[in-house]
Amino acid sequence: MSRKKYGAAATGAGQPDTGMTDIPFNTPPESGSWVTDYAWISGLVGALMVLLCAAFYNATNALGNGVYLFDIRLTSDRQDSILLALVVIASSMLVTEMIRLWRRDRKHFFVIDPALKAGRYGEFVLDSAIAWLLSLGVLGLAMQFFQTAGEYGYIQGNAYYRPWFRFIDLAFSAWLYGGLPYVMITRALKHDRIADRRDFASMAARILQFLASLIPGFKSFRPVFNEIDKKSARALLVKLFFTPLMTVFFTSQFPHLVSNIGYISGGMIVSIATGSYTHANFNNDLFNISIALVFSIDVALAWCGYVVSSRWVDNQTITAEPTMLGWVVCVFCYPPFQRYLGLYYGAPSEREVLAFPSHMATSIFTTMMVLSYIVYMSATLWFGVRFSNLTNRGIIRKGPYAFVRHPAYASKNFAWWCVMFPAVIYNAAHTGLRVAILQTLGLLFMTWFYYLRAITEERHLSADPYYQDYCRQVKYRFIPGVI
Repeated sequence: MSRKKYGAAATGAGQPDTGMTDIPFNTPPESGSWVTDYAWISGLVGALMVLLCAAFYNATNALGNGVYLFDIRLTSDRQDSILLALVVIASSMLVTEMIRLWRRDRKHFFVIDPALKAGRYGEFVLDSAIAWLLSLGVLGLAMQFFQTAGEYGYIQGNAYYRPWFRFIDLAFSAWLYGGLPYVMITRALKHDRIADRRDFASMAARILQFLASLIPGFKSFRPVFNEIDKKSARALLVKLFFTPLMTVFFTSQFPHLVSNIGYISGGMIVSIATGSYTHANFNNDLFNISIALVFSIDVALAWCGYVVSSRWVDNQTITAEPTMLGWVVCVFCYPPFQRYLGLYYGAPSEREVLAFPSHMATSIFTTMMVLSYIVYMSATLWFGVRFSNLTNRGIIRKGPYAFVRHPAYASKNFAWWCVMFPAVIYNAAHTGLRVAILQTLGLLFMTWFYYLRAITEERHLSADPYYQDYCRQVKYRFIPGVI
């Protein structure tokens, strides 16, 4: 499984604590602590919850029997049990981040809606109800899109995206019954005019107003779509594209992590104790267990960022990638475009390293790959609840981002070269130079594509003075002191 992310500071938050107002593009960054310098705390909590959920699921056979809590059955099948784990992980991250932000600035954490202060309760309730209905309509249209789009195969019963369809059904029901109280509480206690304007409900209202203006005699009601509307539309597209992928990625990886925990505590220990555990076993276990662990954590944290945009955790999208090139080089790294592009054509499989005749060489290269993937995962962890491709939700400047601006891209490519290029050399000796050349070109093409992503992302973020300040702090993109 492969999943790419924005490089250094491209998709996390990191401004000084300015509340929920827009980035002050006309002013230089403030000095001192940035609001996201400790965003990693929620990421760490999420990572620990992934491990705790996996251990609990293994101990209780939750994937087979369902999840029980105090003899109350919460889920009855494997798919719902995995989705419940995602919700638990994301909830722990969101609660952690909300508490962190409250402790950081208790004085300004709550902002009461002016309508309530003025006693205009009917106006407040009406505005909240309209916002809820409009957002419910947006979610309903999204469901209709996924059910009719051929790629997702809802009518054909496409098993690959089945977890996503189950989740969006549950999300629609949750918003139908719980959305209005959430909107009212949020608007009452976290009033922010700009945040209201960024909401998808506001975008939907203006689209309805535009459609109404097409009726003869109503042309005067036609709205002018401004930059905030464009940003909201692009942010919605980001969610619609990536959230299904993150959902199915996690439902694919998490069961492997659950079974691996059982294997480590059972079969692996027995094999070691009886002396039947070989070097080849170690290499296979290092590869398989590490992949399941790293990507289960990585995708779970990213899923939280894609699904939730809330002023309660200060992770609403500020800007989204404005150029077609930026979108192309990003989305073509993912299904379904990945197969059309032929991104991995010519590159050997990561697993080919396990076929090397030298177990020691396999151990060395696999260890280097694992360490690189850990750096890759830590880049997601440092975003906390703010991860998302193609968007600016603020600037991260700590953790791996304190050394290079694109640690995720650098580490992912290094991991590939650690296990793929040795396979190229091995294949050159056994299958001929032609295959080795094609595989090398494939690797070079993958690396070049990531370079394009880094460049387009930096162009997008360059309008943000905080990113400019970050670039002055961190000079190098991929390798400290080199490039």
